[in-house]
Amino acid sequence: MRKLAYLREEHVWYQCDLAGAIARRELPEGMRLVRADAEQIRFVVPLGQDLEEARKRFESGTDLWLVFDGDEPLFLCFTFRHATPVMAATDGTLALPAGAACLEDSLTVPAARGRGIASAVWALVGEQLSEDGFTTLVAKIETDNVASMRVAENAGFRPVAVMAHQRTGVRRRTAVRALGGGLGDELAARLS
Repeated sequence: MRKLAYLREEHVWYQCDLAGAIARRELPEGMRLVRADAEQIRFVVPLGQDLEEARKRFESGTDLWLVFDGDEPLFLCFTFRHATPVMAATDGTLALPAGAACLEDSLTVPAARGRGIASAVWALVGEQLSEDGFTTLVAKIETDNVASMRVAENAGFRPVAVMAHQRTGVRRRTAVRALGGGLGDELAARLS
Protein backbone atom coordinates (compact mmCIF):
# COMPACT_ATOMS: atom_id res chain seq x y z
CA MET A 1 0.00 0.00 0.00
CA ARG A 2 1.34 3.41 -0.99
CA LYS A 3 1.70 6.06 1.70
CA LEU A 4 0.08 9.42 1.10
CA ALA A 5 2.36 12.41 0.88
CA TYR A 6 1.92 14.59 3.95
CA LEU A 7 3.12 18.11 4.61
CA ARG A 8 2.35 20.56 7.38
CA GLU A 9 4.03 23.93 7.61
CA GLU A 10 3.39 27.19 9.38
CA HIS A 11 4.96 30.52 8.46
CA VAL A 12 4.85 34.09 9.66
CA TRP A 13 4.72 36.65 6.86
CA TYR A 14 6.78 39.76 7.52
CA GLN A 15 6.65 43.14 5.80
CA CYS A 16 9.13 46.00 5.65
CA ASP A 17 8.13 49.41 4.32
CA LEU A 18 11.10 50.44 2.17
CA ALA A 19 10.29 54.13 2.52
CA GLY A 20 12.18 54.33 5.79
CA ALA A 21 11.36 51.56 8.27
CA ILE A 22 14.34 49.43 7.32
CA ALA A 23 17.12 49.62 9.88
CA ARG A 24 20.43 50.65 8.31
CA ARG A 25 23.17 48.13 9.04
CA GLU A 26 26.64 47.56 7.65
CA LEU A 27 28.31 44.27 6.82
CA PRO A 28 31.25 43.23 8.99
CA GLU A 29 34.57 44.65 7.82
CA GLY A 30 36.01 43.00 4.72
CA MET A 31 32.70 41.57 3.51
CA ARG A 32 30.88 42.69 0.39
CA LEU A 33 27.37 42.17 -0.96
CA VAL A 34 26.83 41.57 -4.67
CA ARG A 35 23.76 41.14 -6.81
CA ALA A 36 24.99 38.11 -8.71
CA ASP A 37 25.49 38.06 -12.44
CA ALA A 38 25.28 34.92 -14.59
CA GLU A 39 28.93 34.07 -13.88
CA GLN A 40 28.49 34.26 -10.10
CA ILE A 41 25.55 31.85 -9.88
CA ARG A 42 28.08 29.02 -9.45
CA PHE A 43 28.77 30.25 -5.92
CA VAL A 44 25.50 28.70 -4.72
CA VAL A 45 27.14 25.26 -4.88
CA PRO A 46 29.66 25.79 -2.02
CA LEU A 47 26.68 27.06 0.01
CA GLY A 48 24.90 23.73 -0.51
CA GLN A 49 22.32 24.95 -3.01
CA ASP A 50 21.21 23.44 -6.33
CA LEU A 51 22.93 25.11 -9.30
CA GLU A 52 20.18 24.31 -11.83
CA GLU A 53 17.44 25.67 -9.57
CA ALA A 54 19.47 28.86 -9.01
CA ARG A 55 19.97 29.23 -12.78
CA LYS A 56 16.24 28.82 -13.43
CA ARG A 57 15.45 31.46 -10.84
CA PHE A 58 18.07 33.83 -12.26
CA GLU A 59 16.83 33.36 -15.84
CA SER A 60 13.27 34.15 -14.72
CA GLY A 61 14.38 37.53 -13.33
CA THR A 62 14.92 36.59 -9.70
CA ASP A 63 17.84 38.32 -8.00
CA LEU A 64 20.51 36.26 -6.27
CA TRP A 65 22.41 38.14 -3.56
CA LEU A 66 25.76 36.88 -2.29
CA VAL A 67 28.06 38.01 0.50
CA PHE A 68 31.76 37.34 0.12
CA ASP A 69 34.64 37.56 2.54
CA GLY A 70 37.49 37.81 0.04
CA ASP A 71 36.63 35.09 -2.49
CA GLU A 72 34.70 32.94 -0.03
CA PRO A 73 30.88 33.00 -0.24
CA LEU A 74 29.31 33.24 3.23
CA PHE A 75 25.66 34.09 2.60
CA LEU A 76 23.00 33.98 -0.07
CA CYS A 77 19.39 34.99 -0.52
CA PHE A 78 16.99 35.54 -3.39
CA THR A 79 14.52 38.32 -4.08
CA PHE A 80 11.50 37.56 -6.24
CA ARG A 81 9.89 40.43 -8.10
CA HIS A 82 6.13 40.43 -8.71
CA ALA A 83 5.55 36.72 -7.82
CA THR A 84 7.13 34.22 -5.43
CA PRO A 85 6.99 30.44 -5.00
CA VAL A 86 4.59 29.52 -2.20
CA MET A 87 3.52 25.91 -1.79
CA ALA A 88 0.23 27.05 -0.23
CA ALA A 89 -0.74 29.06 -3.33
CA THR A 90 -3.15 27.36 -5.73
CA ASP A 91 -0.60 26.97 -8.53
CA GLY A 92 2.48 27.14 -6.30
CA THR A 93 3.10 30.81 -7.11
CA LEU A 94 1.83 33.83 -5.21
CA ALA A 95 1.37 37.04 -7.19
CA LEU A 96 2.74 39.85 -5.03
CA PRO A 97 0.96 43.16 -4.51
CA ALA A 98 2.10 46.05 -6.70
CA GLY A 99 5.42 47.45 -5.50
CA ALA A 100 6.31 44.37 -3.43
CA ALA A 101 9.25 41.99 -3.70
CA CYS A 102 9.78 38.84 -1.63
CA LEU A 103 12.97 37.84 0.17
CA GLU A 104 13.48 34.05 0.21
CA ASP A 105 15.93 31.32 1.12
CA SER A 106 18.44 33.25 3.21
CA LEU A 107 21.37 31.07 4.16
CA THR A 108 24.52 31.83 6.15
CA VAL A 109 27.34 29.29 6.40
CA PRO A 110 27.55 27.95 9.96
CA ALA A 111 31.01 29.43 10.62
CA ALA A 112 29.72 32.96 9.85
CA ARG A 113 26.49 32.89 11.86
CA GLY A 114 25.95 35.35 14.69
CA ARG A 115 27.91 38.16 13.03
CA GLY A 116 24.96 40.25 11.84
CA ILE A 117 25.37 39.32 8.18
CA ALA A 118 21.72 38.46 7.47
CA SER A 119 20.22 41.59 9.03
CA ALA A 120 22.80 43.78 7.23
CA VAL A 121 22.04 42.08 3.91
CA TRP A 122 18.29 42.41 4.35
CA ALA A 123 18.70 46.13 5.02
CA LEU A 124 21.08 46.65 2.08
CA VAL A 125 18.87 44.63 -0.27
CA GLY A 126 15.88 46.70 0.87
CA GLU A 127 17.77 49.90 0.04
CA GLN A 128 18.63 48.60 -3.43
CA LEU A 129 15.07 47.45 -4.12
CA SER A 130 13.79 50.85 -3.01
CA GLU A 131 16.11 52.44 -5.57
CA ASP A 132 14.66 50.00 -8.12
CA GLY A 133 11.16 51.34 -7.38
CA PHE A 134 9.85 48.78 -4.90
CA THR A 135 7.98 50.05 -1.84
CA THR A 136 7.63 46.86 0.22
CA LEU A 137 9.76 43.85 0.98
CA VAL A 138 8.05 40.73 2.35
CA ALA A 139 9.46 37.50 3.75
CA LYS A 140 7.92 34.31 5.08
CA ILE A 141 9.65 32.55 7.94
CA GLU A 142 8.80 29.20 9.50
CA THR A 143 7.31 29.70 12.95
CA ASP A 144 9.97 27.54 14.60
CA ASN A 145 12.83 29.58 13.08
CA VAL A 146 13.22 32.02 15.97
CA ALA A 147 16.68 33.19 14.85
CA SER A 148 15.39 34.32 11.43
CA MET A 149 12.38 36.03 13.01
CA ARG A 150 14.77 37.97 15.23
CA VAL A 151 16.86 38.93 12.16
CA ALA A 152 13.73 40.16 10.38
CA GLU A 153 12.62 42.28 13.31
CA ASN A 154 16.13 43.70 13.78
CA ALA A 155 16.12 44.70 10.11
CA GLY A 156 12.84 46.62 10.48
CA PHE A 157 10.32 43.97 9.39
CA ARG A 158 7.04 43.48 11.23
CA PRO A 159 4.76 40.42 11.26
CA VAL A 160 1.59 40.85 9.18
CA ALA A 161 0.10 37.33 8.91
CA VAL A 162 0.42 33.74 10.09
CA MET A 163 -0.13 31.04 7.48
CA ALA A 164 -0.75 27.34 8.17
CA HIS A 165 -0.68 24.94 5.23
CA GLN A 166 -1.40 21.23 5.26
CA ARG A 167 -1.34 18.76 2.39
CA THR A 168 -2.31 15.10 2.53
CA GLY A 169 -2.07 13.47 -0.87
CA VAL A 170 -3.88 15.81 -3.27
CA ARG A 171 -5.95 17.49 -0.54
CA ARG A 172 -4.76 20.89 0.61
CA ARG A 173 -5.85 23.27 3.28
CA THR A 174 -4.47 26.74 3.91
CA ALA A 175 -5.49 29.19 6.60
CA VAL A 176 -4.09 32.70 6.87
CA ARG A 177 -4.69 34.93 9.88
CA ALA A 178 -3.96 38.60 9.28
CA LEU A 179 -2.26 40.52 12.07
CA GLY A 180 -3.58 44.07 11.90
CA GLY A 181 -4.92 44.49 8.37
CA GLY A 182 -3.18 45.94 5.33
CA LEU A 183 -0.87 43.50 3.59
CA GLY A 184 -1.88 40.74 6.02
CA ASP A 185 -5.49 41.00 4.81
CA GLU A 186 -4.32 40.93 1.20
CA LEU A 187 -2.21 37.81 1.77
CA ALA A 188 -5.14 36.14 3.54
CA ALA A 189 -7.39 36.87 0.57
CA ARG A 190 -4.85 35.57 -1.95
CA LEU A 191 -3.95 32.38 -0.05
CA SER A 192 -7.11 31.27 1.79
